[in-house]
Amino acid sequence: MFTSIAGALGHQLNEYFMVAGSISLQELLEAEAEYHRVLKQYWQQNNYLTYKWWFLVILSIIPAIIWWIKVDKTKLIENTAFGLFYGVTAIFLDSIGSNAMVWTYPVRLTPYLNPQLYPYDVGVVIIPFMMLYERFSKSFKKFFIATGLLSLFLAFVAEPFMVYLGIYKEIIWKHIYSFPIYWLVGLMCWGIINKFKSYSAKS
Repeated sequence: MFTSIAGALGHQLNEYFMVAGSISLQELLEAEAEYHRVLKQYWQQNNYLTYKWWFLVILSIIPAIIWWIKVDKTKLIENTAFGLFYGVTAIFLDSIGSNAMVWTYPVRLTPYLNPQLYPYDVGVVIIPFMMLYERFSKSFKKFFIATGLLSLFLAFVAEPFMVYLGIYKEIIWKHIYSFPIYWLVGLMCWGIINKFKSYSAKS
């Protein structure tokens, strides 16, 4: 009897502390508003119009222009579809990592986007993968090797360079973790596009 009473009291106390310690929506909104206020102030004082900020601006524009000039316009839809699949996956993973504070971006293009390294994702990762897809997509073996080499470059050259510039900072992440992810995402997107193409061929 005493055991059951103690258990019931313990359950009620747990519920009370859960309610008493809960955070309201208004408190959450106020915390977010304060975060964005501080972030905007940090961005204005440390990022905006610095040479690192201009580097991100250039990285957002020049690779896209180069890709548009080089791309085979007859395969534009297919190549763009590959890039969109890769881009959505990369940005989704980037959002998880940055929001979980696995890595962070001391230099931001704007305080209104999260995650922040879209210029890197687009200019250094997605567009090079799209160019390799256009050139090697007909042979899985060649695409496998080419994207493996690109993944090595991204993980062990491009990422450390961004760290050196102070644009990207690893908190608990390591470059070596990125290597298989870059590669596997590229192979996965190759598989998706080729599966779609096989459906089109049957229709």
